[in-house]
Amino acid sequence: MNVVYAKKWLIGALVLLFVFCFGYLCGDLFHDAFPVSTPLTREMPVFFVKTPKHQACLTFDISWGEKTLPLVLKILADNQVPATFFVSGPWATGHPDAVRAIVGGGHEVASHGDRHVNLSQYSQEEVRTNISKAHDALLTLTGRVAPFFRPPNGDYDDLVIDTARELGYETVIWSVDSLDWKNPGPDYMVNRILDRVFPGAIILCHASDSSKQIDQALPGIIRGLREKGYKLVSLSQLFGAGVPGRSDPR
Repeated sequence: MNVVYAKKWLIGALVLLFVFCFGYLCGDLFHDAFPVSTPLTREMPVFFVKTPKHQACLTFDISWGEKTLPLVLKILADNQVPATFFVSGPWATGHPDAVRAIVGGGHEVASHGDRHVNLSQYSQEEVRTNISKAHDALLTLTGRVAPFFRPPNGDYDDLVIDTARELGYETVIWSVDSLDWKNPGPDYMVNRILDRVFPGAIILCHASDSSKQIDQALPGIIRGLREKGYKLVSLSQLFGAGVPGRSDPR
């Protein structure tokens, strides 16, 4: 009985060895017949700028309200800090004087799209319409729109990035979130940013009225960043200091 079992085991082992050797020697043939699928290269937005310079950018999203923006603009003016504002089309159309105040303060206006929806859930034509409508509204008011697009809610996929690029926009997310939209307290926001900042960081804040504490935190943020040796610049200036960083550091 043991001899029979041993013979069966030996035959099985020889068969497996033959199959392995045949597959190894004919690997190219097997590969051509059954190609191994590789993951598709994913389009990535910009999260930061790779630069040796101690520079960072304050960015402000705005889609609704009219109380927070004047407070933010005053603090930026008092501290001579340029910033980049991602402005939604409908808000801009309804608040033309506020948009002009942003530009008049020496800041740049970029696009936050039209309808504040998760664009990854929409067709290419709908994404194109969203970005194009916002572009037309902002261009009419300002005469120039910075070539940066931040999708509503920071939501994106390959289609969103590709469509924005076709329309002349680089999709920009962020590397440091102030969490001001949660209103966690001024000190929390200051410490969070100072703990996470690095050269080339793009910092997310909001100038919408839902951000009720950013004006209280902003002086400490600016002061703390400068004490750490950072120069605060606009997004265009930051892009000029290095190359886009497309790996998500958050």
